[in-house]
Amino acid sequence: MARRPRKPETDTELLDYVAADGGSAADAPDPAPQGRGARRAAKRAAKAARRAERDAVPAARGRFGVRSMGIAYEAVQSLRGRSVRTWMTAIGIALGIAATVATVGLSSTSAAAIAERFDATEATQVTVSFSDNMRDAGYAPSLESSQRVRDINGVLDAGIVCGSTDDLAASRTEAADYVREVPVFGMEPGAMDAYGFEFTSGAAFDEGHVARGDQVAVIDESAARDLGYNSLEGGPMIYVDGREYALVGIYQAPEGEAKLTGAVVVPPTPCLEADAGYAAAQVFIRTDLGAADKVADTAPTAVFPEGADNLSVSKPSDLRSFRKGVENEMQALLLGLAAVSLVIGAVSVSNTALVSVMERRSEIGLRRAVGAARRAVAMQFVWESTLIGLIGGLVGTVLGVNVTAFVSLYRDWQIVFDPGLFAAGPVIGAVVGVVAGVYPAWRASRIPPAVTLRT
Repeated sequence: MARRPRKPETDTELLDYVAADGGSAADAPDPAPQGRGARRAAKRAAKAARRAERDAVPAARGRFGVRSMGIAYEAVQSLRGRSVRTWMTAIGIALGIAATVATVGLSSTSAAAIAERFDATEATQVTVSFSDNMRDAGYAPSLESSQRVRDINGVLDAGIVCGSTDDLAASRTEAADYVREVPVFGMEPGAMDAYGFEFTSGAAFDEGHVARGDQVAVIDESAARDLGYNSLEGGPMIYVDGREYALVGIYQAPEGEAKLTGAVVVPPTPCLEADAGYAAAQVFIRTDLGAADKVADTAPTAVFPEGADNLSVSKPSDLRSFRKGVENEMQALLLGLAAVSLVIGAVSVSNTALVSVMERRSEIGLRRAVGAARRAVAMQFVWESTLIGLIGGLVGTVLGVNVTAFVSLYRDWQIVFDPGLFAAGPVIGAVVGVVAGVYPAWRASRIPPAVTLRT
């Protein structure tokens, strides 16, 4: 049984179809030539004839053919004719892409900034602590202990510190005319250097005061205001728990050390004596960046060689896991908002494409009537949605990068940006455009050619 010829879909195929079925007898081909060489020559002649016929109708084939580049050209021309609507629709995609790019960029940048801040503070701090049981048994560090710690390679400053278990009464006069309850810390000068004390008036007591056992003290500026110490002129005294101290300095509490706010600091005598009114002594150490782990391994032996295993050591956590945790938390929080923006942009593109289909029913029907295949019509609308998504992706990527840079510069952060986002933004926009254009393209391909006759 002879196979039924396929119905023509394009102008060129229609011409071939008419030439084959509607031609005159005079145009009928000659009987098949005899011989292999003759048949080959006849095939070449037939191909040349068909090629000549195709070249004779370039406008129909170039405009309504099913080639991808021709369809893409039609899509571009259609979008140019609706430039305002195209840009308004692309803005919806651009905002979603910008939100996504800015979210990823800012989360990476802020995580790096937090990690850098952590490097400058917590990552260089090591604390070696005695236990309460050791304090109750009379064990405590000595001035020689902290000196041995300061001799360790990588240690910048170190000193003994301990805090009162309860707030103590502080007054400006011996008669205690006005009393304020304040935390009291025994501390070596080296510990104040390690914490980074900054003095607004006077200065810290030194190693000579500690060695001589002088009764001197420094006070936080907020406590000084409450007790009426406006300046240190005249050598004012302060009375802490009934003991008289010469006030030699007013300091500003170090950033991140809330426990020292509103406190009074005295020499480390209570720490060295294992005073029951004070917590167990600690040796606070400030190290070079990157030396904390090594110092943490060596410091217990330097502090208390007789029982280094009984001491507890605190050191910074792994910065890589810290930074990764910050990035994951921020991205999980913000990417949801970016996803919502992308969904809104996709719905906007789909709605615009669907409205365009309804408005262009006559055009679509005419194209179908003159031979355009359903696939060609559907592909044109998919191309239009894809191009809108691609434009939105490009604009959104540029906008997201600029938002990240602006916020980073404003916050004085170092910009941390994955170069892959430059390519990911347009790709995501194009994918969103494709997905959004599938249904409108299907609707367009179902419009029958007869709709042209009705309108």
